[in-house]
Amino acid sequence: MADTLIDVKDLRIHFFTDEGVVRAVGGVDLAITRGKTLALVGESGCGKSVACRALLNIVHRPGKIVSGEIIFHRMFHQSSGSGSDASVDIAELNPKGREIRDIRGKEIAMIFQEPMTSFSSMYTIGNQIMENILLHTNLSKQEARILTIELLDKVGIPKPSRLIDEYPFRLSGGMRQRAMIAMALSCSPTLLIADEPTTALDVTTQANILDLMQNLQKQYEMTLLFITHDLGVVAEIADEVAVMYLGKIIEKSDVFTLFNSPAHPYTQALLKSVPKIAMTREALDPIKGMVPNPYSRPSGCPFHPRCPKAFAACKTIVPKTTSLGLHHTVQCLLYEDVTERQATEALS
Repeated sequence: MADTLIDVKDLRIHFFTDEGVVRAVGGVDLAITRGKTLALVGESGCGKSVACRALLNIVHRPGKIVSGEIIFHRMFHQSSGSGSDASVDIAELNPKGREIRDIRGKEIAMIFQEPMTSFSSMYTIGNQIMENILLHTNLSKQEARILTIELLDKVGIPKPSRLIDEYPFRLSGGMRQRAMIAMALSCSPTLLIADEPTTALDVTTQANILDLMQNLQKQYEMTLLFITHDLGVVAEIADEVAVMYLGKIIEKSDVFTLFNSPAHPYTQALLKSVPKIAMTREALDPIKGMVPNPYSRPSGCPFHPRCPKAFAACKTIVPKTTSLGLHHTVQCLLYEDVTERQATEALS
């Protein structure tokens, strides 16, 4: 457990609406390794952002964490120089309590998905970054301002001593994203969650932001949880990859294994749908169908209505997690003894 920073067990998040219950996250098991980069990938609407917001306990009404554990292994350094592990279940904390407020922004920080709306337009960039520093440290306002200028300079913002007093709407999308990264890094977090931080940026700015995040990760010795649907980004920055579909982690492995030996049909389909430089007249091979309506989830395997390898049992049996090797797991009936499963469930 010394290498595990966060251990998520059977996390379930439901949204209780007038139209019905949306089971956005349906039993996620996920271990985030300390000091590594974990990429969480999948189509829009699969529950990636909601699951990661739960790590900060900011799932707002009508959403609710209905069950599961989010064990955060906090490392405290003692005066003797050794470290001690004090674990806490984030899912059990009061969302407005002091303990989770001490964790948010300080030990776990998040870069939100849309840089254009992540900052309030009513306050300057500097005020909003300084607020986080003053909340979690004992620095004075002058010291917090100096640190903010240093952070803005570190993330590549030109003339930070001037731009610290600018309002967000006067900055470009790339500049705002850099300022958002500066805010997230202001208290040297143990875990940085980046929710598609390059989606709204042009290709050149996207490459610069990715290089910046990798360099800062090494400098601050952070763990990085990167949410994306861009497999090119995954190949560039990730150590481990978790593939999510309809609220479940259906495959998890190291990045080399996932790209070279994908096991789940959904993962295979994702990789086939990526455009390749060598392609000339070949048409793209998109995944057929759409992510199911959240109010009418399919029974059995959630991917079976779109799966080219589905068979009769996929419509009724929910796959269990199967280990395919070291750090490689998959949820698919193709890798289970379905006959034995059916017999066992019939007896029960």
